Amino acid sequence: MSEADDRLSAPSAPSRAARSLKCVLDRLVQDLPLLPLDPATLPWDRPIFVLRSANMTRLRAFLDQLIVHCPTPVLHVMSHASDEDAIRAMAPCEFTFHAYPARGQYRLDAIPAAMLDGLRAAGFGTVLYLDAGTWGERLGEAERLLAAILESGMVSFHGDGTYARAVDWRRRRRAEAALLRLLEWYQFKMDPGFPDGPVLPAGRQHAA
Repeated sequence: MSEADDRLSAPSAPSRAARSLKCVLDRLVQDLPLLPLDPATLPWDRPIFVLRSANMTRLRAFLDQLIVHCPTPVLHVMSHASDEDAIRAMAPCEFTFHAYPARGQYRLDAIPAAMLDGLRAAGFGTVLYLDAGTWGERLGEAERLLAAILESGMVSFHGDGTYARAVDWRRRRRAEAALLRLLEWYQFKMDPGFPDGPVLPAGRQHAA
């Protein structure tokens, strides 16, 4: 194995350029299999689970739409315990709050088995996450959490007020991992000595 291959296989912090490219490519890969969904086709009369995976403004936008489709929904919301009061103050309807039992970003493995069993038994018709756009992190973990509750009912709510359904999200995640590994290889080849600099060294920015 060459020295360059050794350096490529060793973990290292991505450069600013790599982080920017990763964000854009990640967004493209996420969007590929999403199918636009007519909200009129959703089972609003059945219990609905919402994972607060974006900011409060996005959650409020969804809640405002929710009561248009169903004035008295059977709603469940999962977020961090510190968010409960703020969500109750802005919500236009009653709901059951589920405190995410860990700090930081959502992870399926942080949900106790008893809690997961209770969510599965709730009879949800839709399990929904709030799409956070290019600022979202660990979307795959949010999807894993929702899929463990009701994979067939997974829906995303977007910043423009539209809905989409993820198709074959597991395959997308495998493709995303391969694409991002390719990006790491490309970044190393193009920018091995400038961890916080441009993709190409000065003087080579326009090289063929």
